[in-house]
Amino acid sequence: MKLLKRMAVLSLVVLALGGCTKSSISTDAPVSGSEEVDPAKMETDDDETLPRDQNFLVEDETVETTMYDWEQAQSECDGLFNDTSAFPQSVKMEFTYDESALNIGLTWTVKNDTTNDDAMEYAVTMVKQFNDIIAAQSMDLENSSTDSFGTLWNQFSLDVKVVTEGGKALVDKSYKAGEKIDLKSNETAAEGPEDVADDSPKKLDETKASK
Repeated sequence: MKLLKRMAVLSLVVLALGGCTKSSISTDAPVSGSEEVDPAKMETDDDETLPRDQNFLVEDETVETTMYDWEQAQSECDGLFNDTSAFPQSVKMEFTYDESALNIGLTWTVKNDTTNDDAMEYAVTMVKQFNDIIAAQSMDLENSSTDSFGTLWNQFSLDVKVVTEGGKALVDKSYKAGEKIDLKSNETAAEGPEDVADDSPKKLDETKASK
């Protein structure tokens, strides 16, 4: 009789333990690592492979090259032409350039009481000195002299003005590249590139020669 009771108790214990084990493990819970991963979801735009003809390094923007350092020229012009101790009539000097059209414009604004003679002196000085400023940057250009405005004006056409603060034009001239510059100061008669005279021998007129 005692043996039957023990067997009954053991059976109850086994059933209790089996129920606990079953309830502690859920068959509905997802198992970590069992889900398949779609490779397409792991790809990012950064991993996209470009075609060979498009796969190149992006270079910095190309720096635009110019014929001359115009900023340096502006700095030197400011220091030279705006010096009122050297040019007491000066108000300001400005220049423009167009490399595609090969044109340079020089404008010197002076005081209202500036005479025409002084304005012409300023114009001559401005054209010569600007040539020399640019010529310092190139071995191909020659400086101005007593009888030349320099060789920059063989390359660039020139617009030169001397105007008063009130807007009156005392000098207003334009020259094509290589054209003779007829600005003349009181001290010199400097001219630009001169026309080359034709010194070749001339054929005598037969009619005149027979007389």
